[in-house]
Amino acid sequence: MPTKIPSIVSSVLTIIFLILFGLILTFGQVVMLNGFSEREGNASLLTAFACQGVGIILCAFLSWWLTKLFIQKFNWNGILSVILSVIVTTFLGSGLAFTSLLVSIGVAEAMWQAR
Repeated sequence: MPTKIPSIVSSVLTIIFLILFGLILTFGQVVMLNGFSEREGNASLLTAFACQGVGIILCAFLSWWLTKLFIQKFNWNGILSVILSVIVTTFLGSGLAFTSLLVSIGVAEAMWQAR
């Protein structure tokens, strides 16, 4: 059974969901950065975007691989394997995005304490 189309679909869906979740976290981060100067805020936002970008790329590759694994090794239906791989990688990516939020707020706090 061909796995290229379901793998592409799962990767694209994972990227879309993680970008939407990242945007929601970014709005929350801007609220949390209230009171910090522009220097700390910019460093915090850049840290969050870099970490979330790496997480999105890793989750897209993982989603591609999981879909291919479910179809080839376990002989699952393409739709079921796409749904499951998108759910798993979106939860993983959401956890990574939340961790990047905490790290970026820590960066802003460390820069504020260092001045």
